[in-house]
Amino acid sequence: MKAIFGPWLLYGTSRLTFPVNIILDAAYAGFYINVACPSGSCRMERVLAHHDGEESLMKKTVISGKHAAEALKFTGNIIDECGPRLAGTEACRRSADIIKREMDRHCDCTAIEEFEMHPRAMLGFICVSAVSFIVSSVFLFFGCLIPAAAGYTFGVVISVCQFVFYLQVFDRFYEKKKGYNVYGVIEPAAEVRQQIIISGHHDSAYVFNFFAKFPRLYRIRLILGLIPINVSFFLVWTWVIMNYVFDAIPGFADIFRYGAIASFVFVVPLVFFLGKKGTPGAGDNMIATAIALKIAELFKRAGKKGHPALKHTRLVILSFDAEESGLRGAKAFAKKHRAELQAIPAYNFNMDSIYDVDKIKFLVSDINGTVKLSGNMAERCVEIARRQGFSARTLRMPFGGGGTDAAELAKAGVNATTLIAMPVSIERDVVVYHTLDDTVDHVHPETVEAVLKILHSYIVEMDGEA
Repeated sequence: MKAIFGPWLLYGTSRLTFPVNIILDAAYAGFYINVACPSGSCRMERVLAHHDGEESLMKKTVISGKHAAEALKFTGNIIDECGPRLAGTEACRRSADIIKREMDRHCDCTAIEEFEMHPRAMLGFICVSAVSFIVSSVFLFFGCLIPAAAGYTFGVVISVCQFVFYLQVFDRFYEKKKGYNVYGVIEPAAEVRQQIIISGHHDSAYVFNFFAKFPRLYRIRLILGLIPINVSFFLVWTWVIMNYVFDAIPGFADIFRYGAIASFVFVVPLVFFLGKKGTPGAGDNMIATAIALKIAELFKRAGKKGHPALKHTRLVILSFDAEESGLRGAKAFAKKHRAELQAIPAYNFNMDSIYDVDKIKFLVSDINGTVKLSGNMAERCVEIARRQGFSARTLRMPFGGGGTDAAELAKAGVNATTLIAMPVSIERDVVVYHTLDDTVDHVHPETVEAVLKILHSYIVEMDGEA
């Protein structure tokens, strides 16, 4: 989600040609680890029934509102103690330490993995693209065609690299910081046949000023700012070709020159799109980590109470850093553990932006629709959710919608999906996502309970089939 303009886009953008999609879709953006651990005796708290000597799952769940309240309390405590947790800051590192201490209580082994990243690089392209457009337009106005073309091109290229494909081409030009992924492992009672990775991220986002001020105008402000940047790229190269190949000046030359200058009123605000402050990051996305920790607690506690254990499923509880900086934590983790991720069938149940119980969706694609997630896994999760009385559906990430951590694990060969629980439309009077209002009181307890129930049932059912 994410991390980025936001994982979610106003759904239903037109499937036009690639250039037009860049203009329209981007403008609509709401911007297995097979770890060797000592064998553990992990018991489920879920009730199992025995019939004719065979185990069968009961439809009841051990999840209650109490567990949701505890997850919300943990989320609030992290926010109270650490505040905003921008990737690369001491606050984010402190949150990682707290998460590990909690994992230590419930997991057979835990670890914090350090990695290097450039936290401002991913979203920094917005300001860079806007400034590049402004400078290029000045060059164009005074007849410097080639410098203008170079500037317009650079603005589009950095956008495509940093946002469209989440590449790290320009990261080195930004300040380097350290990030910290945290994970814990709960071993099954018998042979490991599969691993389920439950993940969220503990870093919080930079404030998006367009959300914080006049959220109903968010889409319009983006459109009016991004269209000139993208259109100018095509117009200037048309001009260059006509000038140097056909020795002609296009009829739109004067309109282009003056129109580019006039569009400053829409492009200049993009320079200030990204705020300097961090959000509290309750729904996006500390609550996801809290849910993962609660699941770990439930399964580990079950073992102590003597209930039947997960037999063949290793649980990996994973909290990423730097999701909001372009999935850099997930990228580092997938790179380091690629062999382990591919050694045993692995399933990643990722969570991001958990707010509204009637807005539950499971992603079947990611990173602007360029990365395929597991459609089978997403559909199964939807089925589980509906069986328990929750409204849910699958969602394809549209071009311009951003990305979530599941994408990086999917690229490493993991079956992955991301659960989101928020509106895909941002046309509301109040938006808490990527604002200072992303506090615990805006995360509905019934949503947390629903996610816990769906996730718990998924784990139990998968283990029963292993």
